[in-house]
Amino acid sequence: MLERVVREAYRRERIPAVALWALAADGMHAWFAMLRKGLEPALGSRDRAEAEIARAASLAYRRRWASLLERHPSLPRDEGAPARVLGALSLVVRDPKRRAWPFRGLPGAPPSGRRAHLAAEWELRALSATDRWHEVTTHLGEILIALTHTLPDAIPVGANATLGQICFEGGRATAARAKALFALPDRPDSAIEVLRMSEYVFRVNPHHWHEADAATNTGMIEGTSCPWFTSPGWSMMHCGIFGQFQAGISSVFGLRYQLTKTIPKHGGTTCRIDLRPLRKKDGTPIALA
Repeated sequence: MLERVVREAYRRERIPAVALWALAADGMHAWFAMLRKGLEPALGSRDRAEAEIARAASLAYRRRWASLLERHPSLPRDEGAPARVLGALSLVVRDPKRRAWPFRGLPGAPPSGRRAHLAAEWELRALSATDRWHEVTTHLGEILIALTHTLPDAIPVGANATLGQICFEGGRATAARAKALFALPDRPDSAIEVLRMSEYVFRVNPHHWHEADAATNTGMIEGTSCPWFTSPGWSMMHCGIFGQFQAGISSVFGLRYQLTKTIPKHGGTTCRIDLRPLRKKDGTPIALA
């Protein structure tokens, strides 16, 4: 019963802003954990992986803090404010032991207890639930931009390919969980449903349309892009890296994801993805077990 309610809320895109803020914060921490796990083999240790991620995150968070101060002048301006307030926005208090480490590159620390979190909440009072959701959704792309600048120092060859593979494996894991939870069949409409779940939470294609054809096992989504492509430093490369997350989702349903239109490359106001059957080298479709 609960699974049906959750699925319907996502399908109708009728989740309250306060819940979307929490989902986006949870999604960010899941992505940090996924990055750490994926980078640990290349960097040699968990500590090094955390240090590299925190270094990139600090660059992104400093830029986001400057943007927040410009839009909300009532926010505090002491040295520890970015870690304290952005940590509250990221709901670190829900699991401080697992959620605080990405903020190590900033002075101060995120709130680790309820009293400190409530104090930071008071400092955030000018931001509505929608403002908070919108802010947290920008962190994903901003940190990816920073990683593509800092990670090559630690991984001189293949840093971006490593990030893409991490995203792909994360997409596969996400789709496998959703497929099992909702008993989804291997059809393009199932893939689109799961793709839209993460898109909805992170404000990708907020205005969109899609098609699915079970007979040809094809589908498409087109919509008004994401909150990141206007960020300084964003390029088609970043679309490709994040696209690997969607490719991982699609592969669980036996489909090949193709980013066929993006605003950074093609202009206009929309981006489009197409889904086609995964095929072997001889052209025959790959049958899923």
